[in-house]
Amino acid sequence: MTAACKFNIANCAIFIIFLTSFLEPSSSLSIPLVDKLFQKITVTVSNDADHEIQYMCGDGEHDKKLHTMKPGEYMSFAFHDIMFPLKWCYVYLGESKHGVFWAYSVKLRCTECIWSLRNDGVFLLAPDRKESSSHELFLKGDYF
Repeated sequence: MTAACKFNIANCAIFIIFLTSFLEPSSSLSIPLVDKLFQKITVTVSNDADHEIQYMCGDGEHDKKLHTMKPGEYMSFAFHDIMFPLKWCYVYLGESKHGVFWAYSVKLRCTECIWSLRNDGVFLLAPDRKESSSHELFLKGDYF
């Protein structure tokens, strides 16, 4: 490895350490700096089924307990897209329909990810909220 290449790697490492020092919640600079450098993502999950749905989301902020969402209710969380985050939700739609889905991944390409939980599955709504695409649940079983 050449000296120039080692220098570039060292600079990148120092820059990443510098950025992460501003991501501490106690830092007064953390929010403005993060808002300027990284895209904000909002995930909304709504119960459009005709019955209560149990859910749990691994968003890094909420407790990882099962919660109940009544028909017509919704929950949402926001975060910054730093280093390709993955956010998941477990839903129990019924005896034969329960599992985990990616509430956010870079592959989804949404900055406002709107999920509709329905009797027949989990759907990601288009930004106009008119079109939707069905998403399969994975990790089906008694994991939670």
